[in-house]
Amino acid sequence: MQARGSREQEARDYLEKHRIMELLNYLTSTLLFFRPALKTLGLLTADEVLKDDGHAVTLDKFRREVNKRMEEIWAVF
Repeated sequence: MQARGSREQEARDYLEKHRIMELLNYLTSTLLFFRPALKTLGLLTADEVLKDDGHAVTLDKFRREVNKRMEEIWAVF
């Protein structure tokens, strides 16, 4: 059990040292702030409402959403 706690602490230290969580928060804010760019890229429709579900946007969640939308766009070709 000691090793698990140690690895978790190392992971926390790494995230803090490299400011990973700060970067993810910045990217999330940037994506929401640059809504017009999302529309231009076809990743957001004009009438779509961005909703905050109260959970942090993880990289995996973001990646899944972008992939889903890109598949929808390319499906017409």
